[in-house]
Amino acid sequence: MFKRLVIFDGNHLAYRALYKFMNLRTLDGVKTSVIYGMPYIAESLIRRLGPDEVVVVFDGGRSTFRTGLLPSYKARDKKLGFDAEDFHRMKDEGKKIFMALGLRVVHQKGMEADDLIAMIARKYSQREWEIVIVSADKDFNQLIMPPVTGLHGAVSVFNVSKNKMYDDLNLKKIVGYSAANCVDYLALTGDKSDHISGYLGVGPVRALQIINTFGGVKAFLESEKKYGKIDKEKLKEIWKRNKKLIDLKYFYRKFLMKVAIPYINPDAKFNLKLLKYICGTYEINSFLKPQFLNTFKNLSDG
Repeated sequence: MFKRLVIFDGNHLAYRALYKFMNLRTLDGVKTSVIYGMPYIAESLIRRLGPDEVVVVFDGGRSTFRTGLLPSYKARDKKLGFDAEDFHRMKDEGKKIFMALGLRVVHQKGMEADDLIAMIARKYSQREWEIVIVSADKDFNQLIMPPVTGLHGAVSVFNVSKNKMYDDLNLKKIVGYSAANCVDYLALTGDKSDHISGYLGVGPVRALQIINTFGGVKAFLESEKKYGKIDKEKLKEIWKRNKKLIDLKYFYRKFLMKVAIPYINPDAKFNLKLLKYICGTYEINSFLKPQFLNTFKNLSDG
C-alpha cells in the first residue's frame, strides 16, 4: 500500500480564493479573501482526498532559463483587475496559517511552482508514495503516470476547476491526449496564460490530429509525409523551443535532480498559539473550530 501525498499548487489556491471570497474583509476593511480562502479550500480537499501528508507549493518567480529562451514568457499583464501588492500580502499571511496548521510549505525565490511540484512528485514517487497534484494547470497532465511496483507510485492530478481526478486510465478520454503526448500538444497549441505561442494555425483539433496520426511531433517531423501547409522546418524550431519551456521532466533532469526540496519549514509542527494569533488578527474564528482543526491534527498525528 502506497502512502498518499497531496501537493497543492499554492498559486492556484490563492487565485481561486481571491475570486471566490472577493468581498471578504475584517470589520476595519482589511481584505482577507486569500488569507481565509486558501486554508478553507485546502481543508475541504484534504478531507476529500484523504492524504497521509500534504505539501503546499508557492511560486518564486519566473525561470531565468525560460526567459532566456523567450523574454515574454509569463510576462505579467499590466491590467490584473486586482491590487497585486495586497494579493501578495494576503498570500504571505495564508502561508503562515498553513505552517501553523502543521503543513510543509515550499517556496524558493527564482524557482517556479510548476518545477518545484514536479521535483517533489518525482522524489516522493521514487520512495513509493502515491502523488496527487491539486491544480487546474494543464501543464501537470504531463506528470501523470501509473504505479510501477518496486519503482514508483502513481501520479494523478485533481483538477479543481473540473472537480475531477485525472489519472493514467482516464486522461486521454477527457482531454484527448495521453500524459506522454501532453508536452507535444502544448508545444503545438501554445499556452496563452504563459505567453507561449504555438504553431500558427494549429489549434486543439489539428494538434490532436497530428499526434494521433503520427504518434507525436518528432515522428511527424522525421516522416516524409505532409500535414496541410505546415512548414516542417518552422515547426521544428517552434517545437524544440516550446519543449524546453513546457517539459517539466526536462527541467528537472537539467537543473533539479540533485537539489533538495526547499521547505520553508522542514520540521513542520502544529502551532495552535500562532494560529490563534493570526486568526485573531484577521477575525477568522472558523479555523479554530474542532472540525476544522481535526483535519490537520489527524495529519500531524499520522
